[in-house]
Amino acid sequence: MRVRDMDSGAGVSITAEGVSRTFGEVTAVDGVDLALDGPQIVGVAGPNGAGKTTLLRVVLGLIRPSNGQTWVNDTPSLELTAADRSRIGYMPQNQAIYRDLSVRGNVEFFAQLYGVEDRAAATDRVLDLVDLGERDDALISELSGGMVRRASLASALVHEPDVLILDEPTVGLDPALRAEMWETFRARRDGGALTLVSTHYLGEARNCDRVLFLRDGQVLDLDTPEAFLERTGTEDLEDAFLALLDESRRDAPR
Repeated sequence: MRVRDMDSGAGVSITAEGVSRTFGEVTAVDGVDLALDGPQIVGVAGPNGAGKTTLLRVVLGLIRPSNGQTWVNDTPSLELTAADRSRIGYMPQNQAIYRDLSVRGNVEFFAQLYGVEDRAAATDRVLDLVDLGERDDALISELSGGMVRRASLASALVHEPDVLILDEPTVGLDPALRAEMWETFRARRDGGALTLVSTHYLGEARNCDRVLFLRDGQVLDLDTPEAFLERTGTEDLEDAFLALLDESRRDAPR
């Protein structure tokens, strides 16, 4: 199934054509076609095992698809250069910062990796954005889980990427902290970033401009949260997802 959003481009894009990825006998991603252009937040939503993480990793060029191809900013994912990757920020689901470094030490390390010229100023800016300025000297090992997630986000944002890929960034966070994280994502969108964020909290996908529903590695549909609710006559996206799933089963060939 091919789906496309209709926003005009602004120099940022993510494209997938016929993407599948198998692991042995398991098909994690199955024939995904997708074209996204311009600053926006696109949620990749679905239950655990829907293929969200695998799709994000294929888009990033971290794993090779079994079939098909993906592009980021019109460059094939498997051919992304260091310069191309300097436009991309990635926050994996698993912790990818150093526990024996401070919050500031981690963020400045990633700033150096990305060639940020004024690392101190960039670090101050992004720590203020995620509200960790007062804990910048704390070791990651001393922080709560929520603060570690925010430090990880700061490390992904320090070079001001215009494509941001976030894998379950709010998992395990309390509602108040989740709301703060979404404010940060909206700030990056308003600054011109195309953000792809995965979540199995279907309800919080309401914060996205568009939602890509995945199930069993396949695209169920892509639309705005409001359009999904109106189309299904439901009041939340969890119920909308279930209604779309029932609809797809009824329409499936017998």
